[in-house]
Amino acid sequence: MKKAAKIALLILAGTSIGFAETPQQFGSWSVYRSSGDAAGNQVVLLQAASQEAGTDAQGQPAQAKLDVICKKGHVSAVAVETNVAIEKSAMNFNGAIATTRIGFNVEGKSDASENWAVLDGGHTLSPYSEIFQGKATRRWVERLASMQKLGLQFNPGADQASMQPTFDTVDLSEALSSVGCSY
Repeated sequence: MKKAAKIALLILAGTSIGFAETPQQFGSWSVYRSSGDAAGNQVVLLQAASQEAGTDAQGQPAQAKLDVICKKGHVSAVAVETNVAIEKSAMNFNGAIATTRIGFNVEGKSDASENWAVLDGGHTLSPYSEIFQGKATRRWVERLASMQKLGLQFNPGADQASMQPTFDTVDLSEALSSVGCSY
């Protein structure tokens, strides 16, 4: 639970304060730098907006952002932010934190699905491992850096249509290098 809380706080704090300046662009990635502090604890947010908005249950535009967060020169979190909350019926509450099933479409082909942590009232999702969170985060950044496009399907297998954002991930390696962030 501690790690999930840290991720949620880092994501929320990182996106709400300190990232007010105009971002640098690396392809589809916007790079926001925090002001940091005297100890060199600069936080950097790399963010890609979804290419296709889709709609929510009320027909309103449903958008998503793919975030990679670096702290002290290392990737510390990967998250997907949405303006549409994940439905409670799609969540599993049996573990330390709520999770939901996410399906993946890599380079136009269906890939596996896995459980991701549900944070921020269902508006933020993050790869989750109860024991090896750092390893799960690194694995996801490696995957993202090695592909051109990533499609997500929230609540795969559901009878109703679910949000399915697609992200252009092609320039992630260059964006990470530009800010001195390793994984």
